[in-house]
Amino acid sequence: MSVPTDIGADVHLDHVGYIVRDLDASAELVRQLGFVLTARADHTRTDAQGRSVPAGSSQHSIMLHSGYVELMQITDPHAGHQLASAPLQRHGLHILAFGTGDAVACHARRMAAGVQAGEVLYWSRPVHEHDLQGTAQFAYFGSGWTAQDPSYLCWVEHRTPGLLRNPRLLAHGNGARALRGIRYAGPAAALAPWAARLCAAGARLVHDGPRHKRLSLPDASIEVVADARYASVLPQALLWGGADLDGLRAQCARLQLPCRRHDDGTLEIDLQSVLGMNWLFLPASTAA
Repeated sequence: MSVPTDIGADVHLDHVGYIVRDLDASAELVRQLGFVLTARADHTRTDAQGRSVPAGSSQHSIMLHSGYVELMQITDPHAGHQLASAPLQRHGLHILAFGTGDAVACHARRMAAGVQAGEVLYWSRPVHEHDLQGTAQFAYFGSGWTAQDPSYLCWVEHRTPGLLRNPRLLAHGNGARALRGIRYAGPAAALAPWAARLCAAGARLVHDGPRHKRLSLPDASIEVVADARYASVLPQALLWGGADLDGLRAQCARLQLPCRRHDDGTLEIDLQSVLGMNWLFLPASTAA
């Protein structure tokens, strides 16, 4: 299958989202690994009558200098959340969100690239930090999705960016500063179709091997690799930059979390039981 190499680098890696079984337990583990989390918040959406109604999900976020990670629990599967069926398939990383400065214009470009995108939606969530209060507002749209897909692809315009980050939320005890990428793994025959969808989403294909494809965004990369252990393409690892690897390794030992240091200096933490995948922390020399 031919994979297009570029559909216009007008997007960046905004965030990834996990759908977890127990938001409180997942948040506590992440805190123990040295991350600062935003206060718990319930999503709301604007309905057809212009009213703000519950969206059926709650979340915490790990804010970073570049990108962020969302931990989300579906709290009401009947509230109309588009990912309400995801937990029935698996818990773990389900959301790959691309950032844009103009959701409406980006929507038109994605449609022109062949993406079957839904309408632009307007959601919000309250911000109740002791040093920051308000309502975070965002416009977004998503592509067609089933719970079996590697990820739900969506595009987000943050309309109140000043509410997203403040110095306290960025000062993680483990030193993490950036979301550097995602690695997907699956059967070799399934790599090209997923890479093609990522290209249509706005990523740029920079390596197109039969068993390894690499896509680039302005601030991150996405790898799609062949792995016979997987029956379909799924998220395998999340890549982080800027963390204190020795400190993380010591904390994993205290928490009895499996981890290992690779020959290239990266530290891989096994979070399969909680988040359905591993976290891979890059050494300082490659994390900048």
